[in-house]
Amino acid sequence: KIFIIKLKIIFFLFFFLTNSFSQDKIVYVDMNVLINNSKAGISINKQMQKLIDNNNKEYEKIEKKLLKEEDDILKKKNVLDPEKYNQEIITFKNKIANLRNERKDKVSLIRNKNVKAKNDLVNHVTKILAEYSAKNEITLVLNKDSIILGKKNIDITEKILELLNKKVQNIKLKD
Repeated sequence: KIFIIKLKIIFFLFFFLTNSFSQDKIVYVDMNVLINNSKAGISINKQMQKLIDNNNKEYEKIEKKLLKEEDDILKKKNVLDPEKYNQEIITFKNKIANLRNERKDKVSLIRNKNVKAKNDLVNHVTKILAEYSAKNEITLVLNKDSIILGKKNIDITEKILELLNKKVQNIKLKD
């Protein structure tokens, strides 16, 4: 009787339990390549560089004016009475402090525009990855930065880059 039970258990295990092989499809993508090398990413970077260059030119002009103003104040040192001279120095220092704050705010504004545009691009990439994953029955998409070692044949960066370039060519910087 025990022999028959053991035989049934072995029979059950042998025929009804099969080895479980993972059918999950896992791929990875390099988000840095998608963000920096896509048409939209290149567009964002060009717009950013233009904003930075314009900002720098504007402040270079202002700095030249301030240097000239500083020279004029220094030339007046012996001509003006000390109280009026100190007042002009205080006014000049306030202009410089205001300029620094204004420039810091403008740089922060430019940086925020860049972040918003890149977040918009990441949202587009995420939608494309979701569509691609559903279409190709992909279970898991990993960022290449979090992978130590992986086969090249599971890197879908170039495929996603092509799809992204077809869908989104340009993203405008917004306030």
